[in-house]
Amino acid sequence: MHSDRVEDQAEARLIQLRQQRLRKQSKAEYLDSRKMSSSATGYASDAVKTPVVPIPGMSFMASQAGGNVYATKQMSIGPAGGMSARDQRVISPYALPATATQFPWSPSQPWPGSQANAPAVFSPVLAVESFPDERAEVRQRSAFLAALFSCTYRVWLISATIILTLALFELQSVLDNVHHSTSIWRTIVQWAELSWLAPVPVAIILWLGWFLFAEAVCGNPTPIRVPTLASRKGLLSFGSVRPVRLVFRLVTRGDNVEVLRDSVIAIYRAFACYPCATGPYRIEIITECPINLNMGIDPGTRIYVVPRGYVTPHHSKFKARALTYLQSQVCPQHEDWFIYLDEESLIDEHMLAGLYHFVQQTLEDEARTRKKRHPAGVIGQGSILYQGGNWFFRGADALRTADDLGRFRLQYALGVPIFGVHGSYIVIRGIDDLRLSFDVGTANSITEDAAWALRAWSQGYRFAWVEGHLHEQPPQKVKDFVRQRSRWLTGMRIVIRDKQTPLRYRLCLGLFTALWQLAFLPFLIATAALIVHASPFFWMRIPADFAWATFFLGYLQGIDVQAKHTHPFLKKKPFEAFWKRILSWPLVLCSIWYALLEAWGVLSSLKPKHEFFVIQKPSLANENKGNSARDRLIQPLSTAKGDRML
Repeated sequence: MHSDRVEDQAEARLIQLRQQRLRKQSKAEYLDSRKMSSSATGYASDAVKTPVVPIPGMSFMASQAGGNVYATKQMSIGPAGGMSARDQRVISPYALPATATQFPWSPSQPWPGSQANAPAVFSPVLAVESFPDERAEVRQRSAFLAALFSCTYRVWLISATIILTLALFELQSVLDNVHHSTSIWRTIVQWAELSWLAPVPVAIILWLGWFLFAEAVCGNPTPIRVPTLASRKGLLSFGSVRPVRLVFRLVTRGDNVEVLRDSVIAIYRAFACYPCATGPYRIEIITECPINLNMGIDPGTRIYVVPRGYVTPHHSKFKARALTYLQSQVCPQHEDWFIYLDEESLIDEHMLAGLYHFVQQTLEDEARTRKKRHPAGVIGQGSILYQGGNWFFRGADALRTADDLGRFRLQYALGVPIFGVHGSYIVIRGIDDLRLSFDVGTANSITEDAAWALRAWSQGYRFAWVEGHLHEQPPQKVKDFVRQRSRWLTGMRIVIRDKQTPLRYRLCLGLFTALWQLAFLPFLIATAALIVHASPFFWMRIPADFAWATFFLGYLQGIDVQAKHTHPFLKKKPFEAFWKRILSWPLVLCSIWYALLEAWGVLSSLKPKHEFFVIQKPSLANENKGNSARDRLIQPLSTAKGDRML
């Protein structure tokens, strides 16, 4: 604890030095901001106004009329209650990521400067934007680096694919020379090796997605200011301009509270670390049973408990039932955008930038098409990184990350969910969410996300890509891994028989599910081929070897991307992150075991299942020394309907 305080003092001194440099560079702007901040009611200017976004627990000296508090163009957050504007620190955007998550207090002590019985609050963080010349220089540098990375990545992808394909081809040639005589077993295995062609279509789509959208691997979009929109439309468009509000919806059963608390804190931290002006946001938690997060009273976080006797109109179960109840309890505003997350989902400032980019692009598209036709709603989704926990299963789920960056990235470029969607990281506008119910029925409740996406597609909704990575955890046990894959495959087979969705919208998902169902055959036959020394027919070697090489590269790329991007709670120093990234590459050698587990999951799905299995995952907030993020607040949250504590 003493070393942490010394580090905080050093960082505070660094902030003061940077603050002095900023004051010298822009003395006029600083004096103007001093004049406008003399009032305790908040900041206001004749320039473009940005609504102040308080960190949960932060109190503001608002006007008695209850109006919004605004910040000048240079500020993103106004003065906190109980402090004058002159006494507050202005934090440089370069120092913000290093200081935004510092909370120098102990959970056993009251908050500094607060009463003993007062609710705990977060420390306010102020941010300023860089100057126009600096922003232009940063954009140019970012564009150049992105183009250089895309070119280098494509060259590497082509070279690695060719090398691996030729290596497999040579290995099969060696097997041909082992036995010149034929046998009945070698002939049977040779014809059975035709199943190696089944994954070829998926491998081609996966590889094309990597090649065409190389920039998706980066996942660190440039931060932008919060998008705004007019509160009214039409000829009488006189309403004030409002910033969009992000509403994060976390779904939980209520039996994994520590992980859920980490997800809530990660949202707070992402907004605190964001280097530009942010907009308002809210957190909504839907749970099957009452929970206590031990995080203090916060009006920005609402907890909804599904009544035990609640039944949806179509008798949906599990997660679909909880989400349907949440939709019935909330009336979204015009500026609301919903982000659906699982209980272990962790966001960071990079994903927050991607969300703002997605919202801004969607609003611009709507403005361009408003005169031609009524724009269809847009649903967004991005890639998910599986970090933390057991190292072996991080590698096993690396293929899912590579699948997001290839196959799913390609389908979102086409604007259609032909391969389905993930149940987490769904971004949708609030007014569109009202028209898309999660009440998909009892049978579809096993994989409600796929059924919901196909129904949305059939109603004219488009799908798009969201930049930025979401951080989640892989299964921690073999049994959990197999049961998870088995549930997905069982649910997809039910969804493709859903009569509520027209057949043409289910065909592609049905084809993909059939190929997935046969995924265990190539692995078993490859094992048999090595035993009897049987190589495939010459004419099918190149496409089959290409498929094997693509999936091998999928594991390698997924492992590398997961190791390259920092986990919100597992921060590492640059050198430590570099060598740990290199040490993670040998995990690709376990791909044969990962393929065995995937095949086991497919075989397990052959037995009908009608349950929704939730994987238990550990909390990662305390894995770093001196970075205990779970104990920031000490009082329980209130529910959305009153002051009763959970």
